[in-house]
Amino acid sequence: MFDVMYFGQFHRLEPAVRPSSTGGQLDDALAARVADPLFLLARQWQMAEFAGEDGGTPVWCRISTETTPLSSFRPSGDDAAAVRLPEGVPLEYLAEAGATPAEATRQIPLRTAAHAGQRFLTTLRTVGLPASLLDDIDAKVLAKAPLPEAPADPEKDPLRRDPAGRALRDVLATRAPDGVTLATALADGWRPSGLTAAARTAFEKAAAAWLDWFGQRHGPLAPSSWARERLEHRFAVTAEIAGHPVTLDAPEYTGGAADAHHFDLDTGDTPLPAPRGEPAKGMLPTRVTYPGMPAERWWEFEDATVNLPDIRAGVPDLARLLVVEFANIYGNDHWMVPLELTTSALHRIASLEVVDTFDETTVIEPASDGVWSVFRPTDAQTGKPGPPLLPLLPTATARLEGAPVEEVLFARDEMANLGFAIERVVQSASGRPRVRADEPPDDAPQVPPTAPGALAYRLVTSVPAHWIPLVPVLLHPSSAAICFRRGQIPRFAANGDRLPQVKAAGRILEPEVKGVFFRDEEIPRSGVTVSRVPVVARGEDGRVLQWVGRRVRAGRGEASSALAFDEAVPPRGSR
Repeated sequence: MFDVMYFGQFHRLEPAVRPSSTGGQLDDALAARVADPLFLLARQWQMAEFAGEDGGTPVWCRISTETTPLSSFRPSGDDAAAVRLPEGVPLEYLAEAGATPAEATRQIPLRTAAHAGQRFLTTLRTVGLPASLLDDIDAKVLAKAPLPEAPADPEKDPLRRDPAGRALRDVLATRAPDGVTLATALADGWRPSGLTAAARTAFEKAAAAWLDWFGQRHGPLAPSSWARERLEHRFAVTAEIAGHPVTLDAPEYTGGAADAHHFDLDTGDTPLPAPRGEPAKGMLPTRVTYPGMPAERWWEFEDATVNLPDIRAGVPDLARLLVVEFANIYGNDHWMVPLELTTSALHRIASLEVVDTFDETTVIEPASDGVWSVFRPTDAQTGKPGPPLLPLLPTATARLEGAPVEEVLFARDEMANLGFAIERVVQSASGRPRVRADEPPDDAPQVPPTAPGALAYRLVTSVPAHWIPLVPVLLHPSSAAICFRRGQIPRFAANGDRLPQVKAAGRILEPEVKGVFFRDEEIPRSGVTVSRVPVVARGEDGRVLQWVGRRVRAGRGEASSALAFDEAVPPRGSR
């Protein structure tokens, strides 16, 4: 062991300079001489000193902005009515979950409707109703709003191709009321008979609380913005800047994040008035850095991981060369002014003044020359850059999307001269996705021959039930342009009798609507895939919102249904 331990401590380190006679002074080191003057000349050229740029560094900024809140949401359509833009609700929810009350009702599967009805029965037990009355009230509620029963004719059963939905219906038939029917009845003023005044008051309390929950959970806040013929969403948000109406129009929104580039700006025929800025705010500018930018210090070499001068560009690729030259020469001129702005509003910069190290004030004007601009929305009327407006939309910053509960592939069948809407996945009555290709196929209609060895006659070949034909028809009687109309393929039994038609089962093709059309240009040869996916997002106010949104993406090329008419085929069992 050591009896004594020593620790060396140094408070200051100084160089030990040798006598001047031996050349030990620091004059030579501080002179910073270089062996290659060309290096200094190259650095001066890189920093644009030969161009005479001796401007000062920004040290202070004064900025004034004008804020105009967005006021309404309007689906694009001739009869679409605008609704007030609710606070804290993401714009994607308004665009994708919007529907009419009838459409919202049809989108609720059997399991969800039963869950809502069971929730009402649970709510009745939280308002102080006597236990002796609860069984009687439950029976009256079940009798008033029963779940749909199976029809007598199996061919007319809407769930005949959904075995999981049929099993769920049989289990819940007498155990839970239909929440959709119950909501309509309670909203119309229905109340069970024979209730005392106290019991009726308690029932009214439970009904009001449940209707409020049902409206928030299943009631749409806005009309539908889905343009069926175009297979896209179309909507707009509006505001008024000093009494001047301004519209942000989204003509081709295919789902997902509603970013600013989806919108075009429509300010009308008159220009916007000059911005009336709020009191100017003072703030410190911050230098913007990026990998590969020129180093600021003379004796510092740039990181070799990003080498902008090594970017190769062809002779016609002038844009890339201009970007690289701008990044190398003016990289030290990039500054950022942090500014906090509110969402769900349009912002304009009224004035921006920069004070540099020489105490000189420079007024910064918008960067635009009439043709080229930065961060400006496109004018909806002219297609040119619009006024310098910055829209901060109330979008969902984080979303969770599940597997599609419905998916339809729109494809062309050139051999049959048709288009087909192939329902790959539809939503079952249980709420889960159901693959339509797993459904049992129909028997191929074939008329048996009358004599042995004779050919059998087949009127039409069988096509899978989930292949819904799209028949080309004239868009207008006076035009040669066509569109696709949703049709049906006739089904025949072996004896020639016509069988009931197999309709579409999902919400995308809307089987309850007559005369469903799709534009010809929206279904190219590559096809289009439209799906419905469950989405969960949290709004700005902290509420959790759930909806089923549509997504549109490219298809997988042409399809072949092998559809043919009037065939003579060998009978079954013959070689």
